[in-house]
Amino acid sequence: MSIKENFFLNKFRCEVAMQQVLQSWHPTPRIGIECPECNSNLICKNGVIKGVQRYLCKNCQQVFLEKPNLVCDCSIPGKKLKCQECPQFKEFLEIVKQKVNKLLPLDILELKKIKSEVVIPDNEGSDTVENSHYQQE
Repeated sequence: MSIKENFFLNKFRCEVAMQQVLQSWHPTPRIGIECPECNSNLICKNGVIKGVQRYLCKNCQQVFLEKPNLVCDCSIPGKKLKCQECPQFKEFLEIVKQKVNKLLPLDILELKKIKSEVVIPDNEGSDTVENSHYQQE
């Protein structure tokens, strides 16, 4: 297999893995302030310094200053710039990596079969590998 064919096969494998994960992806909307040390939501107010609210984590006893609220409402992770720092997006990428590893032994025909069985939310016109290299087969 040439380098180009191998590249397109790996790209297609990643696409199939992402579609599989998206099929069952249900992000939990995260709203509120979390402890920067342990990510717990068990926090209480702990005074004000120079007009900035301080908090105490009841889980790990960490004291920290107010930070912006984290709000995640993505239906398709990675579409928005804010996703790059979102913990849920990082979790999503890790799940995709695991799926890609499971798909490594499969050839293009097996991957196409899997892809045809997957139903996901509309990707708003994203380009697919199938529409380029492998459609010519």
